[in-house]
Amino acid sequence: MQVYLVQPPYMGIQYDVQPPLGLLLLAAILEQEGHEAHVVDLNLFVKSGEFKPDRSARTQFMRRLPRRSKQIDLLGLTTWSYNFGITMELVEEFRRKHPQVPVVLGGPHVTFVDEQVLERFASVDYVLRDEGDRTFPQLLRALSHPNPPEKLALIPGLTWRKGGEVVRNPSGGVVEDLDALPFPAYHLVEPRDYLVLNTVLPIEAGRGCPYNCNFCSTTNMFQRKYRVKSAPRLVDEIEWAIQATGSNRFELLHDNLVAKKAYVLELCEEIRRRNVDVDWSCTSRTDNLTEELAEAMFLAGCSSIFFGIESLSAERQAWTGKKLKPAKVREAIELTARQHITPSTGIIIGFPDESDEELNETVLTAARWRAHPKIRGDVSTASLRYYPGADLFQHKDELRYDALASADVSPVPGQVLPEEWRDQVELFPLDSIHTDPEETRRTLVRRNALRVLYGVCPLTFYAILRRGGLTPREVLDGIEKHGELDPAETDRVKRNNSVLLAFAELVEDAPAEVRELLSCELPFWRSEPIVDALESLEHVVIPKYFEQQSLIDYACGDREEPPERTETLSILAVRRGPDSVVWFTEQPEELWQQFQAQFVADPVGTARWLDSLSNQRGT
Repeated sequence: MQVYLVQPPYMGIQYDVQPPLGLLLLAAILEQEGHEAHVVDLNLFVKSGEFKPDRSARTQFMRRLPRRSKQIDLLGLTTWSYNFGITMELVEEFRRKHPQVPVVLGGPHVTFVDEQVLERFASVDYVLRDEGDRTFPQLLRALSHPNPPEKLALIPGLTWRKGGEVVRNPSGGVVEDLDALPFPAYHLVEPRDYLVLNTVLPIEAGRGCPYNCNFCSTTNMFQRKYRVKSAPRLVDEIEWAIQATGSNRFELLHDNLVAKKAYVLELCEEIRRRNVDVDWSCTSRTDNLTEELAEAMFLAGCSSIFFGIESLSAERQAWTGKKLKPAKVREAIELTARQHITPSTGIIIGFPDESDEELNETVLTAARWRAHPKIRGDVSTASLRYYPGADLFQHKDELRYDALASADVSPVPGQVLPEEWRDQVELFPLDSIHTDPEETRRTLVRRNALRVLYGVCPLTFYAILRRGGLTPREVLDGIEKHGELDPAETDRVKRNNSVLLAFAELVEDAPAEVRELLSCELPFWRSEPIVDALESLEHVVIPKYFEQQSLIDYACGDREEPPERTETLSILAVRRGPDSVVWFTEQPEELWQQFQAQFVADPVGTARWLDSLSNQRGT
């Protein structure tokens, strides 16, 4: 059979793209069964810039698939709650043009709304719930059988129609032996197309999380049993992937890989025994990590660990069911950084009944992790949402369609959920939300503001909290008050500038040390903080009053006395796009003249050199 497997586009910036690993694994399994598999990654199509926002999304997506029905025997799509609207638009258009080709949906979202999908959408023929590694090939065999219904009734986890009635087969078990799965069919995609956008590629390490956070559907999707590929098998795949993709940077996918210390130690030992040159990252709970384990991971090539922190409030931890101890969280982040591994943390904005004190503590602590030179972690922020399969979804009656919430998850600029679908909140839960419009807007503005502050000027943000006399809540309120903030704005530069200009108004009233830090991190903050690509160079010269290291130590609380003064240095910043290159120099104008002359003589080479230095500091 000619089987087309489709990854619909999903939200995020240009770099939020990776090969669709689940589909590549399915494709490899289908090839073992003698089928011809094709993988169509519409997310890459959108993120790479090929997609034209001013043209029909449906038309552009359909052009990535065969035009004639005889060229395709089955269409399969993976589904997620945050892009189910655009997924169903594609399905509806496909069904209109290919009425006889079977359509199969799988993945986390439809696993929990399977019957509702078939009852609402005649364009969908089958839903495969749970893990489809074994059941998808069974479905293809059943469809080739002389009496398909007889075989369809035997497939675990299949939801289908029989005589016009929706039939829900009993669920099957999970894949116990992950070692038996083939390597993903990377030959069906071009890894370089992904690597130019995101230098990290995924490798599945295992499935199943033994914990049960109330906002997460992982437990119900993959069950709570911790399953991993054996250490030798996983390292085999790492070595193979290095050869297949030309990259040695991988994210080892597992919702909580470090839940079993003995396994991770065995994995690290196997990597070192084979002397594999690999840079890898993974996910852990803070209470699973120890100093010994972090050291072993670093020596085996681990460069980053993601921790879902959510909140530094014990009350919020209890509410989510995560039950992390705030003191232990802080210890884990410190020890991770101490072992030269970047701690990457996630926090949630918009908890119900969260006090100002709880919000302030979480945001301030995350600011320290991001800014402090001894940690320099990454911080991501999310708003609280209700996902099918998560315990919180029992409150789905609170959901109502919201235009801002819908725009927030739109994977395509300007894409709007069709009006006739907006009352189907169970099917399109992330186009809906549980909060009133005012609170929804406030939450999204705060989340977006924190993303910008943590990402663009973390030292200044932390300094204004420590030395500027403001709390995180006061900073966020000030940004909302001073800024023209539209959570639905799709122009990233315009959206970021609205936050940064509002933040700059707060910095104007802050101590001189805070203002100078912003001049170092965002030199053009008094005019246009961020710009798109420029045809020529721009520069700014700003007086520098403080010695840099003592300024950073003072801002981060490692020094109580004011920073040392400097009388001779200036800040020279040069840019030709969103990022600036900054030097501390005694001769800013002379250095600038040299740059101008070099740019005139070799504009392409100078531009490339500047791009390579973006966000670095020189003297």
